[in-house]
Amino acid sequence: MPPARAGAMLGPAAYRYRSPMATQAQPTIEIRPLDAARWPDLERLFARPGDPRACQCTWWRLPGKEFGATGLAGRRQLMAARAAQAPAPGLIAYDGEEPVGWVALAPRAEYPRIPRSTIITYQDVPGCWSVTCFFVRHDHRRQGLLERLLATAVQHARANGAEHVEAYPVEPGPAQSDSGLFRGPIDLFLRAGFTEIGRRQGRPTVRLALAPG
Repeated sequence: MPPARAGAMLGPAAYRYRSPMATQAQPTIEIRPLDAARWPDLERLFARPGDPRACQCTWWRLPGKEFGATGLAGRRQLMAARAAQAPAPGLIAYDGEEPVGWVALAPRAEYPRIPRSTIITYQDVPGCWSVTCFFVRHDHRRQGLLERLLATAVQHARANGAEHVEAYPVEPGPAQSDSGLFRGPIDLFLRAGFTEIGRRQGRPTVRLALAPG
């Protein structure tokens, strides 16, 4: 894993967004980098039975049969250990004190499944980070939180030396469930300035080149 640039690690209040309709009943949404101290918050967000709890955001990190062989406890331990390292492997969105959203991202080299995937257009580009997963709590969906998480993810990647950010979105259809959108809908990325760089088996890969700064 490439080290973060000196001075690039951002403090706990570095990412702060206020909803245009924020009131006392709707506190400021804050987006914080995951670290060891915030790991219990991610566990709480993933506590309900379902894909996030089962995966622990380790699917892309465990190639081939390793994912199934590792088991839930092992996946949780793996991600907890990664949370204690820099740069942060994802960002948590908070509504007040409650964790309500998550985006996973890291240097692409941390995800051994990506170059082996049959649905990803893999190109050798420098300083590439990958946005691999979103999760938003059910009661906070369709409120613009995905856009905030993606914008902050790009900011986080740039601050830690990324030159490119890529993702592997889905194209929503009438039968697509919310849970099936964990990689993010393609329109989300296109609106944020990402460009489609190719398709394999009909699946798009998108990338954003980051200006220095």
